[in-house]
Amino acid sequence: MVRRRGKWPLIEVVNTIFYVLKNGCGWRDVPGDLPPWGTVYWYFSKWETDGTWARVSTCLNVSSREMAQKKPSLRP
Repeated sequence: MVRRRGKWPLIEVVNTIFYVLKNGCGWRDVPGDLPPWGTVYWYFSKWETDGTWARVSTCLNVSSREMAQKKPSLRP
């Protein structure tokens, strides 16, 4: 399977998603020096649907709790 390489590096896409979430702006209000809102929203929606964001959140939660020397999970 050949994967097409995107025009925008994924780090730029992720940074733009964080920009939108942090600033509370609409997708269409993304500044022009960032990847186009449609591209960014497509990735955000895809990753939300396939569970990527949930997995990232879980990993970050476990990691930060371990760094604080707490149990890795809030569940018993």
